[in-house]
Amino acid sequence: MPQKKIVKKFNYPIEIIEDLILSIDDYKDFLPWCTYSKIKSKNDKSNTLEIVADLEIGYSFAKDIYTSEVKFDKKTRTITVNALQGPLKKLENIWVLKKINEKECEITFSINLELKNFLLNKMLSSMFDIGFDKILKSFEKRAKYLSSLN
Repeated sequence: MPQKKIVKKFNYPIEIIEDLILSIDDYKDFLPWCTYSKIKSKNDKSNTLEIVADLEIGYSFAKDIYTSEVKFDKKTRTITVNALQGPLKKLENIWVLKKINEKECEITFSINLELKNFLLNKMLSSMFDIGFDKILKSFEKRAKYLSSLN
């Protein structure tokens, strides 16, 4: 089961990174292998934001949609993602955002992922680090683009 944890400094305001992560409808526009992204429901409470969203992930003919639950704790600036249905046996994804100053923030990102299909899970494990780095770079590139708009 692929797992990874990183801590990374972003030279962008925490609000840009926070909005970027929570703007799931836009994932199809910048995330590699994401061909469809749609927020199905959003429940904005005083201290938390709860989102249910669909993502279609894949390449060429091998695509599948999974539904996930996203919870954002506004006080601790922690975003947790768990799979609800689809090809993922397990998805635990946690983003912890920490403000450094007005123009910088630190992100701790951890992911624990397992597919239901044993063979695909083995393939994923062998390519996980490369894919993870590509996804992280796409978030960085998108943050740069979004900050240029402000």
